[in-house]
Amino acid sequence: MVLIKDLSSDAAINVARRATLEKIAHDAGFGRARFSELYRMLYVNGPANGTMLNLPFDQLVEHGVGHMFAWERAADPRAVIELANRGNFSALALSIGQAEKYQNLIRPDMPLIVKVDGHFLVGKEVPYERHSNMATVERALRTGANAIGFTCYFGSKETERDVERCAEITDLAHQHGKPVVAWMYARGPLAEKMGEDSLYWCAQAVSAGESLGVDIVKQKVCAAAKNRSEYARALSETVEDGKKAKGYFYSKAPDVNKLLELEPEAQEAWTQELQVKRLAYQNSVAPASFQINSGGLKGAAEGVMKTLKAVMDAGMEGQIVGRNLWGRPIEEALELNKQMIELMRSPAYKRELTEPRFTGHYQG
Repeated sequence: MVLIKDLSSDAAINVARRATLEKIAHDAGFGRARFSELYRMLYVNGPANGTMLNLPFDQLVEHGVGHMFAWERAADPRAVIELANRGNFSALALSIGQAEKYQNLIRPDMPLIVKVDGHFLVGKEVPYERHSNMATVERALRTGANAIGFTCYFGSKETERDVERCAEITDLAHQHGKPVVAWMYARGPLAEKMGEDSLYWCAQAVSAGESLGVDIVKQKVCAAAKNRSEYARALSETVEDGKKAKGYFYSKAPDVNKLLELEPEAQEAWTQELQVKRLAYQNSVAPASFQINSGGLKGAAEGVMKTLKAVMDAGMEGQIVGRNLWGRPIEEALELNKQMIELMRSPAYKRELTEPRFTGHYQG
């Protein structure tokens, strides 16, 4: 993990701190099958320079049918697959039902991530504290899955049961030589009180994903703490009614209060440079896992590109962007996809492979 004082907004520094696929595979000792699937996503499809741009579609399971009104074919799995086939993506991510029903529409060289769990949108009055398995790993493999995906909630009273479920999925996927992509999200009373998308909770969930042994961690782009006073209280020592009170996380590790340096109160301090440093910290807690961030709520193309640049400058491997791509008419989405790929192919973000067999110069 990088010390707060050593965080940088310089892409060259942040990328240099990241391990390449070959180093991670060597150190972890995993086999050719899992290596090959990751290689396809990082070095063959999409930006193809060791970074990753994925197109996900799990809206009908996770977010209901409301997105179908964005344009005339929005949230139609066939339109999303058409975008994936015509565009340039590292992988397409689908829920199990869509993967089964539309698998033969997917371009055969397109890596497919199949999510084996989910929850259906039924309202806040019926809170969900963990996802339910909707399929087995073996069922996902029958669709031609190149990687297995799941969502793990971190921070609710169901955390321990959820971790056991996700650990089993990870183990089975790896037994079959498939990499695992985990949507790691903070949920639960304390996370929601502080801000579940705040830097502390995003970083904590990313770290939990690496501890589970997953290969790729998907996370939100960390936001300002929803309730800064509660955030500061949990991460520091305060004086209440004349008595010192140690925040929960401060009591476990007092140095955690240094994170408050990355959570300024002054609005003018929230610059692009600060956000890059925040994302660089979030990235540093999982040095042997690939990290991709979400594309956020649908917005203008300029905002999408600004977020992508911050993610890449922080040294992250890339993004997984749904609504900001398939939420637009296909021609418009293809143009934005092209702009994103051009940015991600900047030499500043390239991860060099050093082994001759990976660079095309192997003499045998």
